[in-house]
Amino acid sequence: MKQLNTVYSDIIIVGNGITSQFLALRLSKILGNRLAITIIDKEKNDSRTSEYVRSLSVSLSTVNLCKSMGIWELIEPHTHPIRKIIISHSVSNEEKRSFLNLDNRVNDEVASYIIDERVLRKVISEETAKFNNINLIHTNINDINLGDDLISIKAQDQILTSKLVVAGDGRKSIVKKLLKIKSISWDYNQTALSCLIKHKANNDNIAIENFLHTGPIALLPMGKRISSVIWSVQRDKIHEIKNICDSDLKLSIEKQFKSYIGEITAIDNSSFFELNFSIAQKLYVKRCAVMGDAAHSIHPLAGQGTNLGLRDIISLSDGIIEAVKYGLDIGSINNLQEYQRLRMPDILTSALAYDGINRLYSNSIVGLNPIKDLAISLAESIPIIKKNLVKGGSGLAIKS
Repeated sequence: MKQLNTVYSDIIIVGNGITSQFLALRLSKILGNRLAITIIDKEKNDSRTSEYVRSLSVSLSTVNLCKSMGIWELIEPHTHPIRKIIISHSVSNEEKRSFLNLDNRVNDEVASYIIDERVLRKVISEETAKFNNINLIHTNINDINLGDDLISIKAQDQILTSKLVVAGDGRKSIVKKLLKIKSISWDYNQTALSCLIKHKANNDNIAIENFLHTGPIALLPMGKRISSVIWSVQRDKIHEIKNICDSDLKLSIEKQFKSYIGEITAIDNSSFFELNFSIAQKLYVKRCAVMGDAAHSIHPLAGQGTNLGLRDIISLSDGIIEAVKYGLDIGSINNLQEYQRLRMPDILTSALAYDGINRLYSNSIVGLNPIKDLAISLAESIPIIKKNLVKGGSGLAIKS
């Protein structure tokens, strides 16, 4: 039998998404080479495409994280600040009934920005590559063994051991599956269309969200005359969108946004993805923490998924840094329990709030239309509610 090679790291991060890279980068910037970090990515697949453009919302809490790490100046030139948010409710694809106008600023700072996910990944990847204590490997995980002092991962021809494993490997996390970490989950019965549109008028850095009875449709600025559209539709209706030609799709989107952006000249980069809700019942087991999409999957109507995951890494890395500072075990149960205590209220509050909004507005019960309109009109009429909505979306209302 072939002898497996054993490799030790202080921390193993499974998954190489934005959240995982932020965690490795923040720890390395603060602690330098005091921690050996291994990031495990799936085996390279040359068939994967990098052409898909996904817009990400970057909230003020994430901006402050980037500033504290000294990387915001690298990211900001690629962002599109959201100056204003307009939220509306429609009883049909054409008639808008109520409006909420939000000045998207907190303490005179822009509360959120839009960025191309690929650009953010590139900046973070280039920064992590500067640290020789971060080792990225491409392999598939076969098994995980939880020990009292170490956790071991069997990955093809080697065994990787560490004091702490962090599961940052997304909604279909192999770590959660192997460790039998259960989640509370349900299907939204919605599919989202994501695409880029080019249009004749300047979008003035305005983000728009219109709640239709079939699901919300959002417009996000990606340039003066380029915007991202995310349209969530009930699954039994999605075939109508998938099967229509570009010209008819253009007309359907124009009905929602023409008064803001004028005529649509092109639609590119169309993609579809399924929507579901999921929250891990626990954010840890012995020597393993769960973060990001592996810990929570929420409705994209507010664009908070990535920001919620990055707030995970702030709490988790703060605990690790404190443990290293005092010579404590970074993978101790006490440390992981504190991480869960700090993060679970924010996760539950955010996830359930967006779930409730989606459930209220994404239905065709005619009797609820007055309630839907009332909620938006009431918020529009009370300035403190509007301020709190913006502050909540910025992530600053949540203490980590």
